Amino acid sequence: MSTIDYGIDLGTTNSAIAALSGVDTRIVKNNDDQDTTPSAVWVDRRDRVFVGRAARDRAEADPGNTCTEFKLRMGTAGAEKHFAAGGRTMSPEQLSAEVLRSLRADVHQRDGVELDAAVITVPAAFELGACEATRRAAALAGLRTTPLLQEPTAAAYAYGFQSGEDARWLVYDLGGGTFDAAVVQLRDGEFTVLTHRGDPFLGGKLVDWRIVETLLVPAVAAEFGLDDLSRGNPRWTAVLSRLKLAAEAAKIRLSRAPSVDVLLELDLGEPGRHEFEFEVHRADVERLTEPYLIRSVNLCRQALADSRLAPDDLARVLLVGGPTLSPYLREWLADADHGLGVRLDHSQDPITAVARGAAIFAGTQRRPGPAPVPDVPGARLRMAVEYAPIGPDTEPLIAGRLLPAGEDRTPDLVGHRVELISDDPGAVWRSGQYPVGPDGFFAVPAWAERGRRNTYRITVTDPAGTPIDVPHDPITYTVGIVETSPLLTNSIGVGLEGNTRQWLVRRGTPLPAYGRVTLRTAVDVGRGGHGGVLRIPFLEGEHARADRNRQIGRLEVVAAQVSRDLPEGSEVQVRLEIDASRLITARAYVPILDEEFEHVVRLGTETAPAHAVLSAELEVERRRLAAVRQRQRDVASPVAEIDLFRIDDERIEPEVAALVDAARADPDAASAAGRRLLDLRAAVDAVEDALEWPELVSGVEQAIEEVRRLVATDGDAGDRRRLDELSATARRAVDDRDPRLLRVQFSELAEVAVTILDRSGRLDVMVFEDLARRRGELLDRAQGDALLERGRQAVAGGDHATLRNLNVRLRGLLPVPPPPPDPFSTVRRA
Repeated sequence: MSTIDYGIDLGTTNSAIAALSGVDTRIVKNNDDQDTTPSAVWVDRRDRVFVGRAARDRAEADPGNTCTEFKLRMGTAGAEKHFAAGGRTMSPEQLSAEVLRSLRADVHQRDGVELDAAVITVPAAFELGACEATRRAAALAGLRTTPLLQEPTAAAYAYGFQSGEDARWLVYDLGGGTFDAAVVQLRDGEFTVLTHRGDPFLGGKLVDWRIVETLLVPAVAAEFGLDDLSRGNPRWTAVLSRLKLAAEAAKIRLSRAPSVDVLLELDLGEPGRHEFEFEVHRADVERLTEPYLIRSVNLCRQALADSRLAPDDLARVLLVGGPTLSPYLREWLADADHGLGVRLDHSQDPITAVARGAAIFAGTQRRPGPAPVPDVPGARLRMAVEYAPIGPDTEPLIAGRLLPAGEDRTPDLVGHRVELISDDPGAVWRSGQYPVGPDGFFAVPAWAERGRRNTYRITVTDPAGTPIDVPHDPITYTVGIVETSPLLTNSIGVGLEGNTRQWLVRRGTPLPAYGRVTLRTAVDVGRGGHGGVLRIPFLEGEHARADRNRQIGRLEVVAAQVSRDLPEGSEVQVRLEIDASRLITARAYVPILDEEFEHVVRLGTETAPAHAVLSAELEVERRRLAAVRQRQRDVASPVAEIDLFRIDDERIEPEVAALVDAARADPDAASAAGRRLLDLRAAVDAVEDALEWPELVSGVEQAIEEVRRLVATDGDAGDRRRLDELSATARRAVDDRDPRLLRVQFSELAEVAVTILDRSGRLDVMVFEDLARRRGELLDRAQGDALLERGRQAVAGGDHATLRNLNVRLRGLLPVPPPPPDPFSTVRRA
């Protein structure tokens, strides 16, 4: 087997593994004869580890020693699970490795294969730290080669592998814990992911928790008098776990019934039986589901807008993930008002589509190392063959080289010929003979039939036409769609002072890719362990403010690594490389040392925030949200109204509040709350920008005109060039509706104005007049009056040097230094 051929969907709720066989895929069933394995781990009192159904079944009775949904904590530091019964602590990577080991065991049992290579899928919305954690989990599980594939891309392979369609699709992938929306374009047997939007904390589990918190918890609390029953109370962890599993089961059953009964026996820590019965109605679950559907559709529309497309430009929407089996979800998506109004395609099993697509992609991936070239005793030649195992062409090119074997190391290949032959039943075909070059190279066009795996052999003849036995592995080729180039789904950059960021690689860049940036050290780094440490945060996201993006790791060069002292302000050149699996390598070159430091990026350094921190941050955002709502009532901005409607429509603030409360006892909720707080901040930022935008544009336009007047009276050629540059950048910021860039231009226009005013001496007069207006604040009135009188004389005499000195002395008499004067006020008064 020269290609990998096995693909794994490592899911939040369930995982699956599939194998490619010809043009078909086959799900490898587990020991329970099921297509999927629950992503659950249980450790018993004897420290034995159980994975899958056996672990999932223990989640109700023994939640303290059972762990589920750990995929959502991949790449987060300090997210370990302690299993008290066995005394074992496991990280999300180690837990995921147990699931992967279980899938490997299924392959060994069913196929007799000792699997050491497989394609593993990850959500397109996964941060890079989570991708790196997935790779580590695979290594722990004994998988040496694990290309990572984004889940929407895998779905496109599953749906379109044998499709001859030229069209645009949208992959709607709603799993247990993550959501991805990807716009895919197919053309001439190749496909490209044009754009992507996603949320790594949007999935079916949110609906389960909404059923628990909105329907079941109030009913249980009322029936048994439990005033403190909540997800955030660690006392009730076991009861909440039981209710969540019941909610998930009820949600699934409601796909085929208008209502279902929940019947549970709860352990409330008191003697006696506590039976709970509750009827869940489909209409209630649909109402609770609606905000998440709205959010998913908004992400789909953003993905389309990024590609400058509309729903009418799509041929169909591909449904992926267990929650897409819901009739209500399908009705919502198909509706032109609420959803997308595009034909839905659910011809593939949405639960196993990602694993099947991963297996197809695995058929394009060769196993590591060079292709084996057999060296048979007694043979004069051996053969190396190179070709793409899957591709869109029906006439692929098979290339290779004849090499010496045995003792003959310089064979004469002039006059040798090769022929490609297919002996497949019903498809017998010969290429005819093609010459071999003097260096042994040859290339032969093949003929491939669609809908099957084509198998070939190569014959070799000498100049006399005598066949020569040259052993080689069978050549297989399948006509099918292939991805042209994966794209980076989120921009990657570094955080800088002033809450700014500088991007290294922007979203939508074809992978593999690299970026380079030159930085300066902010502290002295002393040789041999003393002094500071160069530490720069790596960010992933799209926001202009650094702290609105996700910190996925940091760049570190410690003092012990440097060969001599590194002074503050030293240049550091950072180069970042991202491969097709979105795995990062980085190097930092320090010119003053002429040294390069490799692997200086530590991913997965971000920890789940503590409940107290989340609570404080939530209160800050609530106050900001209330403030912009009040401003909107005064200003009535149509754009701000749309942004506020989205915040309310998606229930962002109430959801964050519920997650923050749950974070008291639930680590998954803490991670999700941190992410959703970032979303809430960014949403409020958008409202602030919309409210400020008209004033900001007007202010910059006025500043440009005022600086132009200053330049005309007191400026020089350099001032005029600088003004032209700032004016052009400001126009671009207005066209792009970029408030951050426009604020920067306003600040730089003010700097130009200050420079010209200072050069002309008018700034000193301006400062003096401001200080004179503050006469009543002076700490020593007599000394102040004397200085003010001397200042008036300096102004009248044009003595700017004396005036500047007096301004310094007057500022020293104020209890609080005054803010810098508005440089444009002088221009307006002139």
